[in-house]
Amino acid sequence: MKKRLTRKEPFSVLYLDLDNFKAYNDVYGFLKGDQIIEFTANVIVNNIHNEEGNTFVGHIGGDDFVAIVPTIYAERLCQHILADFDSQVNQFFTDNDLEKGYIEVANRKGIIEQFPLTSLSIGLVVCDPERFDNILEIAEVGAQVKHAAKSVMGSSYAVDRRRIS
Repeated sequence: MKKRLTRKEPFSVLYLDLDNFKAYNDVYGFLKGDQIIEFTANVIVNNIHNEEGNTFVGHIGGDDFVAIVPTIYAERLCQHILADFDSQVNQFFTDNDLEKGYIEVANRKGIIEQFPLTSLSIGLVVCDPERFDNILEIAEVGAQVKHAAKSVMGSSYAVDRRRIS
């Protein structure tokens, strides 16, 4: 990102995060949690590396990922990543949970809570030349749009298209 900012190159950044991952881990265990993270990484990498151009995929940690892509492909990539994720993620749930459409987890007080099945949210930041001075600004906007995507039930993406005035 720093190099692209310095060179004044246009690019887009995808911030990807699993929804309700803690609840999934609590119900299915760390091994299955690791498997769904690896599955998610494969979906992201396979989609992004199928595109031409200078791309990058990184694992921030836990259930968080980042990708740098040419802006021309960014929204299409979000759509393809989400479609691939949603078409295959059911393999990580029991038939009972799939039928219910949620998982049940006891909170710290022992009260059972219901959580939607794990989905994927993507915050997309379009980084036009001159808009950002550093990568921290991009990350801050990325967190905002990822939060917007997470506010929608199920897998979704949100795009920040603000430009400098």
